[in-house]
Amino acid sequence: MSREQNPIRLLLVEDHSQVAMALDAAFETVPDIELVARVRAIGEAIPAVGEHRPDVVLLDRRLPDGDGIDAIGRLREQSPDSRILVFTGGADQSVAARVAAAGGAGLLLKAGLLEDLLDTIRRVAAGEDSFEADLPGRPAPR
Repeated sequence: MSREQNPIRLLLVEDHSQVAMALDAAFETVPDIELVARVRAIGEAIPAVGEHRPDVVLLDRRLPDGDGIDAIGRLREQSPDSRILVFTGGADQSVAARVAAAGGAGLLLKAGLLEDLLDTIRRVAAGEDSFEADLPGRPAPR
């Protein structure tokens, strides 16, 4: 089946209303990604991921009730097949390593383009790990 017939099911965990509303509006225009739920905190995300079983969880790192990275294990316990993509305002290689060690499928900076976000969601949903290529501290390509 094509993704148009079977869209990527996405759960958004974002506490900033303006960011969440902008993403809501953007996802409405993308036929192959379906926003199944939007929550504002880890305490809401854990039951929501169990209920909705999304393909991808787009997880903000800094949430009112803790660090999103610390919640990756609990989210995956609720829905082992869901892939967790951490979406953050700032990160370096040590943060990327924490995401990977916790079982996350990727890390993406919020400062990027919408097309990059959509492409990363698609790749993560397809089973690829995706960690931002230009994080500080990463060796430059030769």
